[in-house]
Amino acid sequence: MERVNKELLERQKIEEKYHNKKYKNSRPKKASPKKENSAFVFYRKLRGDVSKQNILDFGCGNGWVSIDLAKSGAQVWGIDISEESIKKARKWAENENLSNKIKFEKMPGENIKYDDNFFDLVLGSAILHHTEIKLAVKEIFRVLKPGGKALFIEPMNQNVFLKIWRKLTPWRRSPTEKALTYKDIMFIRDIFPKIKSYFFGFFSIFTSGLIIIFRSNPFLVYLHVCAEKIDDMLLKAMPFLGKYCSVVVLELSK
Repeated sequence: MERVNKELLERQKIEEKYHNKKYKNSRPKKASPKKENSAFVFYRKLRGDVSKQNILDFGCGNGWVSIDLAKSGAQVWGIDISEESIKKARKWAENENLSNKIKFEKMPGENIKYDDNFFDLVLGSAILHHTEIKLAVKEIFRVLKPGGKALFIEPMNQNVFLKIWRKLTPWRRSPTEKALTYKDIMFIRDIFPKIKSYFFGFFSIFTSGLIIIFRSNPFLVYLHVCAEKIDDMLLKAMPFLGKYCSVVVLELSK
């Protein structure tokens, strides 16, 4: 146990340092709906009406999701391991006159300091793979109310082309993050038996990679939209291919 705690603390320190550097000089920025891919659009739709709900923004970053949730009528708690991101999130909430609707705290996802059965909804975007998943998921289950829901959108790493891409672009991610495998999803199922997994990005992993390299090339954007449509049809016909996709949206119900 002592060794596990030491390894966890070391990992948290690495993640904190990486994200402090990432957010230190960044400007508050919200993703544009026009630029959201089909996976993220689907993920946003799953949350439904959030008014009057207690919501945990798990890995809140600069707070843009929390701001959006608060404006939609939710009471929000945002946590992140980075002090720099929390500073920016608090400042943004203050500028939007939403400080009474959102509470931001520096906190690792494996050690959530809130009461059992407290949240109606937990949300996270590309964050679980920065944590020790076995600990984080248990904490998420604990703080959710019975009947509550957790929604996550996460990168996958079982496709050989994704593994090559990650090896070639190490600067795009923190040293300790680990994209999800199907084994991780099976573990999450042990904690949340009521789980639904939605996969995105089979052929479109190639077009999305090209868009990252060549930015907003109109022809590539068109190809990407076409590839996403082909993926949708393919995965409906052969769902077993899901584990080789680039993105998974997880809907976890307690």
